[in-house]
Amino acid sequence: MNEYEKLIDNSRKKQSKLNIEQYKYIRDLYKDVSKSLEVKANKAKKGSLTERWSKDYKKAVRAQIKQMNIVLKSTISENMKKSAENASEIQLDFFDEINMRYGLGLSESFKNMFSSVPNDVLKELVSGDFYKDGRGLSKRIWFNENKVNGDIDYIIQKGIAEKKSAYELGQDLQEYVNPDSKKDWQWKKVYPGTAKTIDYNAQRLARTSISHAYTLSMIKSCEKNPFIEKIRWHSMFASGRTCPLCKERDGKEYLLKDCPLDHPNGLCYQEPLLDDSLEHIGSRLNSWVKGNSDKDLDDWYRKYGDYFSGN
Repeated sequence: MNEYEKLIDNSRKKQSKLNIEQYKYIRDLYKDVSKSLEVKANKAKKGSLTERWSKDYKKAVRAQIKQMNIVLKSTISENMKKSAENASEIQLDFFDEINMRYGLGLSESFKNMFSSVPNDVLKELVSGDFYKDGRGLSKRIWFNENKVNGDIDYIIQKGIAEKKSAYELGQDLQEYVNPDSKKDWQWKKVYPGTAKTIDYNAQRLARTSISHAYTLSMIKSCEKNPFIEKIRWHSMFASGRTCPLCKERDGKEYLLKDCPLDHPNGLCYQEPLLDDSLEHIGSRLNSWVKGNSDKDLDDWYRKYGDYFSGN
């Protein structure tokens, strides 16, 4: 494994760790709401179910779900930026390594060149400008919240129809919100159509968001590297999860402008291709910095020269 491949491998490890941490954090958010609802359920007296109680309880549950989604939006946004940084750092670290080896004196220029990429990516994805449907992060979280609220309304209405006690209904709602609860066939019989795993949509949105942030940041940062023109697609071939499209894409090389994003909840990753050695690239840059002409690097400077103004 050469130095550049090590940079990619290190970036992927950071991304994997970010996915795991995010998954655990989101589950803990739902568990916290579930624990709060359990306390409320335990305070409810058996046989005390009234219309007023059900309305107050529904209002309390919705308020907690709303507050949780505010935290969720902030968390996903932060992780999208971290993900974008993981991708852009591949190119920054690549140029830093060459700068150090060959004493180019361009360290600040390279930092300037890539520093704006994560923020640009975050803005584009969160606002929804990047997507055809125009839905940003807030709208997608709101859509998930509506689904959860719909399930909560249904559980309360069904509980009233089944003449459950306030305690029993409170326990059912607590079980619905708890991502660790095992909803058996009896649950599906009583509450058909409700989510079996409440955090699934949130996890799907979170995973997709940081995946898209990573790929888009990789593309944008590679566009600023004159030595990279293509990205290779890698499919994971997870049992029962790899779709025909991903199987077809595996191993394909895309021009930067043509590289697609992975589908929602995807596991694929992309590898930016460097077809030259660090030694030859370093020699070219060293010669160019000393004033020798290099058409490709001259074109690169004309496009990104503003980043070099401080040197």
